[in-house]
Amino acid sequence: MKNKKAFTLAEVLVCLMIIGVLAAVMIQNIKTKDFTEDGYTATALKILDNVQQASLKIRELEPERCPTGSFMVDVAGDWEFTLVNDSQTALNTSEVLNLYGNYLKFEETDLNFCDHTPYCSDDDIKGAKLAGNSYIGFEVGAIEDCPDYYMPNTDTIISGKGKCWGKLYIDVDGSKGPNTLGKDVYVIGLNENGIAY
Repeated sequence: MKNKKAFTLAEVLVCLMIIGVLAAVMIQNIKTKDFTEDGYTATALKILDNVQQASLKIRELEPERCPTGSFMVDVAGDWEFTLVNDSQTALNTSEVLNLYGNYLKFEETDLNFCDHTPYCSDDDIKGAKLAGNSYIGFEVGAIEDCPDYYMPNTDTIISGKGKCWGKLYIDVDGSKGPNTLGKDVYVIGLNENGIAY
């Protein structure tokens, strides 16, 4: 019986076919991942632009309602630093959401951002659904240092600069994964000019 010293043409073709299929699957997965992350970035940037435009409109058309500072306010018999507008009226998160709701097109107003994204669990973050699956949320408080945050399309954390009155939360795909800060979830500071870039 003669020893087999080489692969047959059929065996070589089968091996090449298997390698080709595996390569095609891997390339498709990489392309899909890149396409998805590009989509997350584009959506987040569009939302940021919409919020910034709304902020500018509020300042132009309703300056007396703008979140501008924090002062000692009597809240339920207890004096504390609370966010106020130009009229020195205390603002809570729901009021800020409703203010922005006059200039942003919400599909629904839920008043609880965290019900729809597993990223957070703080009931003080109030929010609403935008077009598609994207949710945005607002969190307000006294004027304090702006938070560190991820801007879309960057792998690095940007140090917060200046003073902010609150935070804007963006989850571009709602309850879907990966629910990762800097990929499909962003937290951005808000100041008297809108987005705290």
